[in-house]
Amino acid sequence: MGVKSLWSLLTPVAEKMPLWELHGKAVGIDLSGWVCDSENLNHNISQKNMYLRNLFFRTSTLLLIGAIPIFVLDGEPPLLKKGVIEKRINGNKAPIKNNITRKRLNSLQKQCELLLNIMGVTCVYSHGEAEQLCAILNKNGIVNGIITQDSDCFLYGARVVYRNFNASGNGSIDVYCMESIEQNLNIGRNKMIALSLLCGCDYDEKGVMGVGKDTAIKFLQTLDDDVVLDRLRNWRNDPGLNSAAMDIKSQTDEIKLELKIRNKAIENQSFPSEAVIEEFLNVPNYPEVSAKWILPDINSFIKFALTKLCWEREYAIDKFLPLLTRWHLMYDDKFQANILMTEIVKKRVNKGIKCYEIKWNNYEITSIEPQTAVQRRYPNEVSIYEDMHTSSRIFKTKKKITIHDSNLLDITNTFSSMNISKKHGKPTKKNVQGPLDQFIMKGKVKDDSLTLSDFECDTVDLDMSDIINGIIT
Repeated sequence: MGVKSLWSLLTPVAEKMPLWELHGKAVGIDLSGWVCDSENLNHNISQKNMYLRNLFFRTSTLLLIGAIPIFVLDGEPPLLKKGVIEKRINGNKAPIKNNITRKRLNSLQKQCELLLNIMGVTCVYSHGEAEQLCAILNKNGIVNGIITQDSDCFLYGARVVYRNFNASGNGSIDVYCMESIEQNLNIGRNKMIALSLLCGCDYDEKGVMGVGKDTAIKFLQTLDDDVVLDRLRNWRNDPGLNSAAMDIKSQTDEIKLELKIRNKAIENQSFPSEAVIEEFLNVPNYPEVSAKWILPDINSFIKFALTKLCWEREYAIDKFLPLLTRWHLMYDDKFQANILMTEIVKKRVNKGIKCYEIKWNNYEITSIEPQTAVQRRYPNEVSIYEDMHTSSRIFKTKKKITIHDSNLLDITNTFSSMNISKKHGKPTKKNVQGPLDQFIMKGKVKDDSLTLSDFECDTVDLDMSDIINGIIT
């Protein structure tokens, strides 16, 4: 959800980015978005708890490309959102009177939190909506960007938002940068808040009746971002605007547009809603958060997978072991993972990255690891492996050269042993008459000296076919 039509407005500045470009980045993730996605998918009913399965594989993808995810979980929903939540829960039923606790979402979040803790991933609860804390973490530089489908994050102050997360194949994600939005679309945070007041958002679904996105944006583009909210606040009591409303002949197109929107907006006595503005601009205290990945617990995951995902033990180990081995290679300076490399099997290339296939003690399954990561943890073993394979390549090259030289020597010896000479008379296979023989026969050569002119004057072709046939036979 979020601000109505905001994503379509921001589409021109979105950039599709391969998922691997999140390598080395800390990423805040609105967990509820992933849970809701999985709950709404038409999936194979044989897979139990699809939201847990998807969470595991998506998170594994991020960890294995070198990103550090921080999951933000929803806290208590703002009072402003009570009506929206009631409508979502009850559909066409009459709204319930008691406090909305989102019991099901909280239950799902707890299970997700358990899984993420087993994977060694940080989870943190927001005071209110998850996208609010995601935005605060991004604005303060704790995460490089946030993964969410909720456009409200911009209004809370987010600077970089990743949308449409896709982990299939090589993976991709759509990137929205606030700097690009401000420069290319002339839309800042305050204008987005104003747009939410005019067109509607999670905290005010209706907005101003009769005001659409295009009309609202056309008006907002005439103002600076830092004055737009005060402009809306002063619509009732602005002497200049009231005067312009009376003087119809002097009205410019901009004044006419503003008056048209204003007249519809002030029909609502609470416009603009200070509660909505405060919700987006207020910065609550937030917990201390650090971007880190701690030791994954493979034994706990096996138990979790058996009960929550109905996976067999071997399958669970196969899917989880790469997380344990990667953490070991990258962070296990004290060798806490209870795992050691036993052998580099061979070199591999995985999605364009040079890797090694590795055998580990305690596990029959091999894993594919980046060469740089293996080099970091096992420099001596890598050096020995590379030296052995370099020596092997040199040996094979020398062996090929030796065979070639031996064949050449045999041919040379064959030439030397043959009697390629002329017996005065008719040439045979061993009596080959050539240009030099003709010179000798004619008496042109009386000694061992020859000049270039002797050969230049010669028009007799040297036929090598008899020599070759002699070698063969």
